[in-house]
Amino acid sequence: MREALQRAESDGADSEGVVEKVRGVVEELSGMEDDTETTENEEVTTLNSRAREIRKEIYASQAEIGGADVEKLREIKGKIDDLVDEVYRVRQKEECPTCRIKSATEKEPEEKPSLEQYGKGVAEARRRFIEEIRGQTEKA
Repeated sequence: MREALQRAESDGADSEGVVEKVRGVVEELSGMEDDTETTENEEVTTLNSRAREIRKEIYASQAEIGGADVEKLREIKGKIDDLVDEVYRVRQKEECPTCRIKSATEKEPEEKPSLEQYGKGVAEARRRFIEEIRGQTEKA
């Protein structure tokens, strides 16, 4: 957005360079929305909503087709700068590898058996089988 604003100040808000850069911003915001859509983390969900609001504001101002003036582009840039700062703050606080992500194919992690339990079922089955054989031998 910084580059879009620089181009708008030098070449005019409706120049092709501005349109190209603003469309790039829209793509990045859409990507951010997609990447944060399935989280259960409330702060990340808030970031998702803010990205969506900025994207909608860009569309409403027609900045992606050269319809916004330089002042509007400055306003949008300020909101994006604030969003970026907030993203880093949340990331620092949450460390996203600990974020809980929903997945349609997600399984709960299986509990690993302790070494004491390993093979216990087989040993028990073998013990019962040997007792059964001994019982038949004693009867014969």
